[in-house]
Parts: sequence; structure tokens; C-alpha cells
Amino acid sequence: MASIVDFKCPSCGAKLPFSGKTGEMTCEYCDASFSVEEIKAIAEEEAASAGSDMSWESSTPDVIKGEDGKVSGYLCKNCGAEMVADENTAATECPYCGNFSIIPTAFEGAYKPDLVIPFAVDKQAAKDKLKDFVKGKKLLPSEFTQGNRIDKITGVYVPFWLYKCHASGSVTFEGVKSKRWEDSEYEYVKKDHYNIVRSGDMDFEGIPVDASKEMDDATMDSIEPFDLSKAVEYDPMYFSGYLSSRYDVEEKDCRPRADERVINTFRNKMRDEVNNYEEVSEKSKNIRLSNASAKYAMLPVWLMTTRYDNKTYSYGINGQTGKMVGSLPVDKGKYMMHLIIAIVLSLAVLFAGAYFLLGGISTGAVIGCVVAAIIIGFIYVSILKGGMNTIAVKKTAENYVNQNSVRVEHTRDRFMYSKTDKTKKQTQN
Repeated sequence: MASIVDFKCPSCGAKLPFSGKTGEMTCEYCDASFSVEEIKAIAEEEAASAGSDMSWESSTPDVIKGEDGKVSGYLCKNCGAEMVADENTAATECPYCGNFSIIPTAFEGAYKPDLVIPFAVDKQAAKDKLKDFVKGKKLLPSEFTQGNRIDKITGVYVPFWLYKCHASGSVTFEGVKSKRWEDSEYEYVKKDHYNIVRSGDMDFEGIPVDASKEMDDATMDSIEPFDLSKAVEYDPMYFSGYLSSRYDVEEKDCRPRADERVINTFRNKMRDEVNNYEEVSEKSKNIRLSNASAKYAMLPVWLMTTRYDNKTYSYGINGQTGKMVGSLPVDKGKYMMHLIIAIVLSLAVLFAGAYFLLGGISTGAVIGCVVAAIIIGFIYVSILKGGMNTIAVKKTAENYVNQNSVRVEHTRDRFMYSKTDKTKKQTQN
């Protein structure tokens, strides 16, 4: 049977969460702070004294099961309310009294994390990041921020697999070098085609792939990178005050995502070594991955999801670095307004420029100015719209390459054939 652990403040007995702001166990009521080591020492001393109050309490919880016999929740020891959970839940919070509860046995055996990165960004800092993210978004509906759910932001330790491997192989490209000339009748372009091969090897380490079915992969990818040098050994104290679930996606099932990122990064590294060609296209690749392994880690993330106009919008904040990503709704009316304003202003500037340079505006100049203004308008609103969604699936792993391990050989640049095209000049009337 699982046990629930509630960490209590040694000074006042209130709940004692781990604070990203102080980096310690900090009481929300008396502001007393204790390092993880200090809390452990206090617990050991109090455990040795019969009848003394404990700094945290442990008990067998009342488990709530669904019709299928699976765990669907626990009863809060503090107020008796139901805390929603399942068999993967490792840390949860009572929705009524806010009591934090940790189930250490959820991380026993194969589910024990190899490492944990503690929160370094507290809830207030995360809320400020979210407010800053919304600021200045010209296409955001005015009513979106009214009655928002910014206080519902939740700190979660998300399960990840961290992959390392060695990549080696080669990539074949076709490159083109061009030469141009002309005579009295024709313009000529001669294209020399080359077979190009680049080979090499490199090491990757710490590529993160989230191991929770509930987490959005693109959001988890977008908040990278994490600084793994700040990781520590697993201790349930770091989970006090946050939600967490153990992994429910096996390492072998997450591995293809990491492999894809490694292969794409290897291809890009080889492509970067192909220079002095006007055109380059990839023809084939032969990439081998070896010495692969994975570590199980719990990484800190602040999450918020809200609905607007029957659509769901999610936000994620790296709980270590504070990097913020998310998606925001676009107001169609504001989109059209900014498009029209951009076109009108561009048209005015282009007309003025044409009149000044040409001394007048011909029909052709008018048409050219209108087309250019429309293009500028659409480019402008496209830039505004692009800032409304910063979530994207990661396809490469440049941040996880050991740069000292990268080795690239210019294996071959071999001429294959030439092709010359000629175009008849237009006759000037």
C-alpha cells in the first residue's frame, strides 16, 4: 500500500513547499526557510525522540478506485476531500484546502528517477512571465485577458527520458556551380554538377523527450533547453508544493523522437560543410547511431491551459530558466484593421517616393505601388500573427551536441557533368 507524505514547517506546523525563489523548503505562513539537508537532519532528530512532533507526517491514504478497479484519487488527510489522482500520480494538491501530498512509493523500483532538476522559478515569477507574454500582442482579443485564469498556473515535475548516443556516417549531396555569359543574340548559363560526400561522427547527450501522455510534446520541446549540470539526486522533498506523475510512456517508445532529432542534426552539420556551390540538394544519407542510453529525469515546468471561443490555448514555462512559450487567439477584426492600416501607410509612402523620384505617377507606377503595398501589409500582419504562437515541435538537437566530439571529413567533391542552357534575348524596339 502506498503512503502519503506531507511536509510540515518545524516552526509553525504549516505546509512546507520547496520554493524556486529561495531554493529551499520555505513556509508560506511564517516565511521560515530550511535547506533540504536541514529538514532531513531535523526529521532524524525528531524521529529519535518519542512523542515529539514530526516535521512531516506519513500515513496510509484512503484510496479511491473507479469501476475498473484503478486508482482514481486519494482522500486528503487534512480536510477529507478527494484529491484527483491515478496510479501514476506521485505528487498532488488538495483542491479545497491546498494541502500538498507526496506518494514516494510511486517512484520506487524502475520508476525512481535518475535525477531531478529543482524549480528555480517561483509561482509569482511565472505569473509575471505570462503577463509579459501577453503584453504588446496587437492581434489579441480585448476580452481575452478579462477574467483570465492566471492564478491557476500550476507547477509540475514532468517525467522525461534524457538520451545520449554516438552518431556516425555520411551524407551525399549534389552541388551546382554556374557560369554565365552572353553574345549578341543569346544569354548562356552553364551548370557544372558535382557529387559531394561529407562524413563524420559526433556525440549527443541529454536530449529530452517528455514521457507523459498528458503533456503536449510541442510545448515540452519549445521550453528547452534545461541545464543538466544543476540536476540533483531524487528526493521527495523537492516535490512538495508541486504536482507530478511518473512516466507512462516507455523509453523505447520515446526513443524514435530522439533518434529523429539526432539524424536531422547530423545532416545539418554535414550540410554546413558544403560551401562554394550555388545550389545544393541532399541525395542520400547513411547514418548509424550507437552507444545509446537513456536516463529518467523529472524536470520543472509551469503550465496553464485556458479556453477561449471554444478553443484551448496552452502555455508552458521552463521552471529552471523561465523561458515562456504559448499560443494566443487572433482577433479577426484586429487582423483586418492592421492589414488595412499597413497597406494604406505603405501606399502613401510608395506614392510619395514614386512622385519624388519620377516627377509624376504613371499607370504602371500606380499598379506597382498597390501590389507592393499589399505585399508589405500581409508581411506585417504575418509577423504579428507569428508572435501569437511560439510553440513548435523540435526537429533537431543542436543544443545537445558535444562540440569537442564533432569530426567532419570532406570525403569527396567529384565533377559529374555539365549542362548549358541558352535563352534568346528580347529584341528592343
